[in-house]
Amino acid sequence: MEWVKEVLTELELIVDSTEQSRERPSEYKKQEKYYSGKKKNHTFKNQIITTPKGKEIVDVIVG
Repeated sequence: MEWVKEVLTELELIVDSTEQSRERPSEYKKQEKYYSGKKKNHTFKNQIITTPKGKEIVDVIVG
């Protein structure tokens, strides 16, 4: 665990987020959760963390 902390503090990372369209959920509460006011559509939110040259993907968070 200490090695991982040491390596990650030395790296420069790029964090980027995207939105991917999805079907409109039928239940109102689910619609509310997935609605994007920015895109005016129902979307999944995704976040990708990578190294500057893009050779290594450090983490992917799919919402």
